[in-house]
Amino acid sequence: MSHIQTLLAGPESARALLRYVVRGLNRDVGSKLTSASIFDLENMRSRRIHSDNSEAYPVGNYKQIDRNLFFTTVLENAQPFVTSRIEQIAEVFFDWRKIQALGFESNMNLPAVVDGKVIGTINMLAPAGHFTGEKIAAALAWQPIVTLCFLLTARDETLTASVPEADAVMERA
Repeated sequence: MSHIQTLLAGPESARALLRYVVRGLNRDVGSKLTSASIFDLENMRSRRIHSDNSEAYPVGNYKQIDRNLFFTTVLENAQPFVTSRIEQIAEVFFDWRKIQALGFESNMNLPAVVDGKVIGTINMLAPAGHFTGEKIAAALAWQPIVTLCFLLTARDETLTASVPEADAVMERA
């Protein structure tokens, strides 16, 4: 806990804590590509504020959100969304071919929840069948720190501010 306190007390605490969370999830859960998203539900879109692979998934781009199982599970019910096969991903994410081309066939979206509302998600990709009960439990252990991270992120305009060149890009099917 003292390391987290040091990060919180230091400069750019939101970015520092986000890096800490991503490293911890990659280590404990085994995510092979991790990103973080915030949501604009009024316009049914999300935007990445972090990506381990900025070439495939650049920060700042908006992504269309559809009303589907992901929406119901994560955004309405504030629960993690987990898949183990590419066919499950294909049912909810239009960019499933890109995910598969990158070598991934399972995912987990871990929500940050405050006052019953999802304020962001950590999005993890891995090979098929990766997110076992043990991996899900490891991710859930990080959920309070993930939520703290998104609360700090909401205060950091450099992370949440609109990026003009990215505003024009809307990823969709």
